[in-house]
Amino acid sequence: MFRRISLVVFILLFISLLSFSIYVSIDMKNWAEFDPNKIEHLVQSTVIYDSNDNKLIDIHGVQNRINVSISQVPDYVKNAFIAVEDIRFYKHKGIDIRRMFGALIQNIRLKSYAQGASTITQQVVRNSHLTMKKTISRKLQEIYLALILDRNYSKDQILQTYLNIIYFGGGTYGIETASNTYFNKSAKDLTIAEACLLAGIPKNPSKYSPFADREASLKRKDLIIDLMVKYDFISESEGIEAKNQPIELNDREKIASTNVEFGYFIDRVLEEAKQILGVDDNKLYTDGYRIYTTMDRELQEFCQRILDNDSFFPTSPNSSRRPEGALISIQPSTGKITCLIGGRSYPEDQRKILNRSVHSRRQPGSTIKPLISFAPALEYFGYTPATIIDDSPININGYSPSNFGNKYRGPVTMREGLALSINTVAVKILHDINVYSGISFAEKLGITFSQEDHNNLAIALGGFSEGVTPLELARAYATLADGGIYKDVVTIRRIEDNRGIVLYEHSPIKKTVVSQETAFLINDMLKSTVTWGTASILKDIGIPIAAKTGTAQLPRIQEFEDIDGVKDAWIVAYNPDLVICIWMGFDRTNREDYMPSSAVGGTYPARIAREVLKFAYRDKEASDFIKPSKILEVELDAKSLKEQGKLLLANSLTPTEYIYREFFTAQTAPKNTTDYWTVPSPPEDFRIYSEGLRSPMLTFIASSPLAIYSIYRVDRDTGEQTIVHEVKASSNQHVVWFDETAVAGGNYRYFIIPSHPEILIDNKPIEGQISKFIDIDLPKE
Repeated sequence: MFRRISLVVFILLFISLLSFSIYVSIDMKNWAEFDPNKIEHLVQSTVIYDSNDNKLIDIHGVQNRINVSISQVPDYVKNAFIAVEDIRFYKHKGIDIRRMFGALIQNIRLKSYAQGASTITQQVVRNSHLTMKKTISRKLQEIYLALILDRNYSKDQILQTYLNIIYFGGGTYGIETASNTYFNKSAKDLTIAEACLLAGIPKNPSKYSPFADREASLKRKDLIIDLMVKYDFISESEGIEAKNQPIELNDREKIASTNVEFGYFIDRVLEEAKQILGVDDNKLYTDGYRIYTTMDRELQEFCQRILDNDSFFPTSPNSSRRPEGALISIQPSTGKITCLIGGRSYPEDQRKILNRSVHSRRQPGSTIKPLISFAPALEYFGYTPATIIDDSPININGYSPSNFGNKYRGPVTMREGLALSINTVAVKILHDINVYSGISFAEKLGITFSQEDHNNLAIALGGFSEGVTPLELARAYATLADGGIYKDVVTIRRIEDNRGIVLYEHSPIKKTVVSQETAFLINDMLKSTVTWGTASILKDIGIPIAAKTGTAQLPRIQEFEDIDGVKDAWIVAYNPDLVICIWMGFDRTNREDYMPSSAVGGTYPARIAREVLKFAYRDKEASDFIKPSKILEVELDAKSLKEQGKLLLANSLTPTEYIYREFFTAQTAPKNTTDYWTVPSPPEDFRIYSEGLRSPMLTFIASSPLAIYSIYRVDRDTGEQTIVHEVKASSNQHVVWFDETAVAGGNYRYFIIPSHPEILIDNKPIEGQISKFIDIDLPKE
């Protein structure tokens, strides 16, 4: 009976083994082949850093992973995973037979596939080559591939791959990314307690992630600490200390807000990176690039908080909704973008996001005036900051722009026209130099125009057919801030591959498109905008700053015919260190959503600029524009300039209040000196006639302009001296005067003293040389 039973068992076992062998031989045709690339080239996240090389964010596809070398992982981190996942890892050949049979018995007992007994090696091949589906076929493939893997790679190589490939929940793969996600630190800086917590997650991330169930995660952490003590990886006292060590997890809300804070900047970085590397999104997100950006993180965070603050934005008079905003800051000398915000909030739920700083074209208003009218007039057409332009109503071929508030000032200097943003002045200058010259100049600064703009005088006031972006405008002003040197603006300093090899290093290509002299003159004129012009709200900051405001009113169309409001408001504020460009407006302006008439560039945008500049220079000095050697600072006679429109130098007698300091190039500086402020000369051809006349007649020719000639009479009998008359005459005027107060029989002496009524010395008008003396004796009858 025993032999019969044994024979039956043997036959059944034989049939089972034969069937299994046939099944395996058939199934092996569909098994995955071992692919070393799947082990050696794991998909990696691209890491983006700020200007100080601090990590900003990981950009990734499905898997968020940053590979780390096994040499950078502390032993206790490696041992935590070995203790809980595969204690005989360094002893077996890829599969643990003893553990497999133990798991088999347990599964038979529980009548379910409860335990898999996979070694670390098996988990590597499962995650790299296979699916997670629990089938016999997959398990056989796993064993087969694990044996191959163990034969071809060292244990440290396998463990390194395991630590980089394993899943930690929430799209996080690998120990380095998990360390950053859960503890905001690198794997090399983990404590024993933190390492044990992470080692407990891969078994069931949805259950043991501390973000999912903190209590369950901590219990499993303590279990793994006990295992490490059991297997002599740490001492009992170290285990007790690790259990008592507090666990400080990363702030999940902070992790989630990273995209919101830096989203627009990162979007621009990714656009640049794809162009530089010539790759698509998939490769950029999965090849583990290291992208070092130009972002000033503190400035970016501060500016985002400002744009989040409703008090810096007006409300629409009709809808009470607040407008959008965009802000960009640039380092003029390098073209590095230090801050870029394309909207007041970052809409993560939208597939296509409008980055207003980069892509939104809006009417620039008066911010275009320096670039298209004033600067080219200085550069090519002999204008100076002191050139006089008549601020009066104009009509050029039917185009009749008006000034803000319909205010006209008469003759003003070019500096005043720019600082006060006078529309008629900008239009008259552009008309004089012609539209083509203005557009050609602005294009060299990176401003783009459509064909419709080329015959449109309204572009002097920002009346573009399409508009400009904040990035274009900031780049143009950065050219002026850097002395006329144009360079493209960038958000990336350097790109490395996942091995640290430098693939790209930014080196700006610079081109001089504006003379240093013109750049300095425009910059200095725009400093007046801050001192006493439309951006005077910035004056209290107390740093050297130039600025230009801009406002685009609601268009004159039927929709807005009964509404007084603003469509776009701008300010550009800058110095040699920093350019800040701010735009404000609704994405779609209509009768419901528009800004009030008070929301001009010098109000709401300027207030934002003031806060940003105060923050940027909270702990450092600001640079001022350096005067080029070919720029001369001269003292002009303001009276000649304002009253006669003449550029004349002041002289030593020009009163302080009439001295007007201005900058000129050597070619445009005035050469002639005013003759208004001079000591008057005595009159010429002074004569007195008395014969046959009732009163003596005095005649002379005035020799000085606008002098006062005081006629003195001395009674030669009594010595009494009297000013009998004063004459205000212009140069070469023939003066005739009768002294009707003279007494018959009187013996008199006459003389004349010229004086200048506006040149005071000790509060007295300065006097010129006394004329000759003339004595006369009048008859008694």
